[in-house]
Amino acid sequence: MVRWLVIAIALYGCGDKQLETLEAIKAEVCACKTPACGEAAMKKVPQDKLESNRKMQRVAHDMLDCMAKLYDEGRPSTDPDADEPTSPGSAAPASAETP
Repeated sequence: MVRWLVIAIALYGCGDKQLETLEAIKAEVCACKTPACGEAAMKKVPQDKLESNRKMQRVAHDMLDCMAKLYDEGRPSTDPDADEPTSPGSAAPASAETP
């Protein structure tokens, strides 16, 4: 849903005031550390009907990239090797005195 909102703004976006607003929201989204923070910032995107231009599309695309990174970072790893213990000495062989 978030992607469609940004795409809609990009397709209908125009104007310096709207561009400044969208750039400010993009900066906020890209500064977020969690997907929930990014989604909250995305809700600030204006819902006005606007004309499309390349600048607005670029800002919307950059905002989507930031959201995609937030979602990727929040996703659990699927790497089976990532679950191995990393404590020091855990891979050392047992001593000869160990029964």
